[in-house]
Amino acid sequence: MRRMVVLMSGLLLSIVSAFAQVEFGVRFGGAYSSLIQRLDKSYESGGRMGFSVAGLIQIPIYKGLSFVPEIGLIYQGGDYYSYPSTEGMTTHNMYKYYSLQLPFDLAYTFQISDIKLSVFAGPTLDVSLAGKMKMEDTGVESNIEFGKKEEPNLRTIDLGVNVGLSVEYSRFFFSINNVAGVLDRRTVKRENESTLFQNNVTFSVGYFFRK
Repeated sequence: MRRMVVLMSGLLLSIVSAFAQVEFGVRFGGAYSSLIQRLDKSYESGGRMGFSVAGLIQIPIYKGLSFVPEIGLIYQGGDYYSYPSTEGMTTHNMYKYYSLQLPFDLAYTFQISDIKLSVFAGPTLDVSLAGKMKMEDTGVESNIEFGKKEEPNLRTIDLGVNVGLSVEYSRFFFSINNVAGVLDRRTVKRENESTLFQNNVTFSVGYFFRK
């Protein structure tokens, strides 16, 4: 019984100690996003500039290893072609929309003098919220009805793989990361149409609220 009490007390102290070292941060940056599809045996992408703003938590696990979940808002989009014909894809679709992005990263940090260098990677959940789409041939802009199975809308949910690098000095940090979507964003897929993936690269500056 005494051993159990000692073990539980040690575990509780470890948990309290770990949470006492939890650090909070914010970041803001520019994002280059694109919709990628395969046409004529090559990958084509149409991109646009946007932005990303997020809050994050750094939870230490062991030595330089930590768990870093985020919640952020990203303005993203891209272009792609649809409606295949004998002449090729005939409709050019252009998108810009907001998404809630939730990366769940593992990070490893190297201390180099006063600089902290971190590499991180993990899965990302992307939930599309609202946005606009336009077909180049008509020039008419309309709301994207996410999840509606009708061309040229997009799926609501995307999953991605996030990888990146961060450099920190005196609580401020600069990071670059890439989220590569792994789910087809099309709600309607016709014969001979390729899969469509969302990709975005973000350059951010941020700050950790440390004691």
